[in-house]
Amino acid sequence: MTAMTQPERSAKTAAKRARLGEVELRHRVRLGIRAMLTDLMAWHGIEEQAEAIQLLALNADSVQLLPPAAGVEMLQHRARPGLIAKLEALADGDPQSVGLVVELLIAAAHAAGPEGSSPMLAIPRHEIRISENVAHEIYMAGAAEASRLDRAES
Repeated sequence: MTAMTQPERSAKTAAKRARLGEVELRHRVRLGIRAMLTDLMAWHGIEEQAEAIQLLALNADSVQLLPPAAGVEMLQHRARPGLIAKLEALADGDPQSVGLVVELLIAAAHAAGPEGSSPMLAIPRHEIRISENVAHEIYMAGAAEASRLDRAES
C-alpha cells in the first residue's frame, strides 16, 4: 500500500466535509476579537479556531455576553450543521446575527480571563451508565471467554 498523494488527501477531506455537511463560516468581527480568540486558545491549549468556537457555543449557557469593541476584521472557521444550528439558536434564529454571537462569546470568555473562561471552553463529557443486567452480561461473556482460553491452553 502506497501513501496517498496530496491531491488524493485533499479530495478525501473534501468528500468527508461534504458528507458531514461541514461549511466554512466567515464573520466580520470587531478589531481585537481574533486576538482575544488567540489568547483563549493559548490559555486552554486549543489549536483549532473551529474547536474553540464550537466549545464556546456548546457552553454558551455559562457565558454572560458583553458588548463588542470597535473596528472590523474577518474571522473564519469550519462548522458542521449542529454547530450552525446552535449558533443560529443563540442568535434567536437570525442567521445574519451569528457573527455577532460568535464575537460576543469570544469577548465574554476573554473578559473572564484564563481561569474564569475554563467552564466556557470545557469539553462536554458524556456520562456512561451501565445497568446491572448489562454488567452481568459483560461479566458472563468475560468468564466464558476465560474458560474457553483455559481449555485451549490445556
